[in-house]
Amino acid sequence: MKIWLRRLLMLIVVLFWLALILTPTLAFVLARNGQVQIGRADGRHWRLFLVQEGRAEGLGLERGRPLPPPVGAPDGIACSRTSVSYWMWAGEAVATSYCQCIDSVTGYPTDFIPTACMTIE
Repeated sequence: MKIWLRRLLMLIVVLFWLALILTPTLAFVLARNGQVQIGRADGRHWRLFLVQEGRAEGLGLERGRPLPPPVGAPDGIACSRTSVSYWMWAGEAVATSYCQCIDSVTGYPTDFIPTACMTIE
């Protein structure tokens, strides 16, 4: 077996083992804080959160990414596309995706719709 193939295989095994070992830590942080977020909320981010409702329990994964503001929008408009997926062990939830533009001066949502949100994926 070539040495680079052996090293690549060892790296994959180590990464798998590290992910397996860190799983209880992730579960502890989720139970304590209710969520784990990677990235800034106003930019590209991933957020894993617990769903604990009356008839629904599970995990949710929110993925957000910034979009360019629509043509003709005033300065200070920030747009983002957010997708939310669920893994439920009790109840049901529907995955969703939405776009939103916020005025950075007032902090309130605007009526502008980015062009990237008008395309069907």
